[in-house]
Amino acid sequence: MPSRPARLPWFAPCAAALLLAACAGGGPVGGGGDAPGSPLRLADRAAAAGDYRTSATLYRQAFDANPKSVDALVGLGRSYAGVGQYARAEQALLEARNRRPRDVTVLVELARVQIGAGKPQAALQSLEEARRHAPRNLDVITAQGIALDRLSRHPDAQAVYREGLSLDPTNFALLSNLGLSYGLGGAPTEGIAILRELVRDGEATAKTRGNLALLYGLAGRDREAAATLAGDLPPAEIEQNVAYYRELRALLLAGKPIGALQ
Repeated sequence: MPSRPARLPWFAPCAAALLLAACAGGGPVGGGGDAPGSPLRLADRAAAAGDYRTSATLYRQAFDANPKSVDALVGLGRSYAGVGQYARAEQALLEARNRRPRDVTVLVELARVQIGAGKPQAALQSLEEARRHAPRNLDVITAQGIALDRLSRHPDAQAVYREGLSLDPTNFALLSNLGLSYGLGGAPTEGIAILRELVRDGEATAKTRGNLALLYGLAGRDREAAATLAGDLPPAEIEQNVAYYRELRALLLAGKPIGALQ
């Protein structure tokens, strides 16, 4: 089975709070009230460095020391998700939500994990609750669009992304997700026009280029798809990805939804 191309980009820019790999999981959960050497602060540093196994251990120590700590639960959710333990992550974040039902950060973290676990409908419910408390929050808006795309509700997702862009017209993640949504919804040319510009941006990553390659593939432009991947993947993996794009294109031409496959 060909390897999967990059998944949908995550959430809003760092200026708003979150972004792709550079800001995955948001900012520190420990806040400023903990001592610099406390398990919670050390866990934040490990998570920021992408060392989720270490951060999970440290957040667990923080929670054992203070079982009332919602911050430790959120950190555990992020860390377990970082090592692919989505069921465990969801349990931690569901408990955090039970303790702080109106906390938008908790609801967004829970939605992120639910999307990662293949539960976009549950994520959408979490995000609808978050929007009731923070209707203009770009993290929530972008995540809501992603959940809708995963449900193959692409016109609804695009409307949500455009709503976010009315608040922040140059938002990188919103534009990137909108472009990808066009492609997943059967309009790759429109998406290519957006992503071809974004790959020249300083915020662009291999994920951005992978999504442009995917749209080229969905448009039947295999040579351009391969060229877009050339700087990030070895030839064998490029061939696998292009073959996978062909599979997706065939599904799309047959009128089958492909949002959940991303």
